[in-house]
Amino acid sequence: MTNSESAALAGAQKKTITYNDSIVRWFAFATMGWAIVGMLVGVVVALQLAFWQANVHPWLNFGRLRPLHTNAVIFAFVGNMMFAGVYYSTQRLLKARLASDVLSKIHFWG
Repeated sequence: MTNSESAALAGAQKKTITYNDSIVRWFAFATMGWAIVGMLVGVVVALQLAFWQANVHPWLNFGRLRPLHTNAVIFAFVGNMMFAGVYYSTQRLLKARLASDVLSKIHFWG
């Protein structure tokens, strides 16, 4: 290998990669928000199950709030956490930035 080839390889290895961490932050904040919502509804449902007198309104009784708690925790909390992990780890494993920041924003809001 000549000196120019080794210099070219050394220059290629020092290339800094900028990752799109804003989408990871968005999904992490959404994860924390849905965790708070899901867990608060879970506490309300647990209190309604323990104290049946807390079922005062038909639209806010145990039977209607339990699916809200379950779906908020399973799909919203865990789903956002998985997407945050995928966006974070994929960029670092592939050592490449996301192909399109717009598509990642559409994925977050869509």
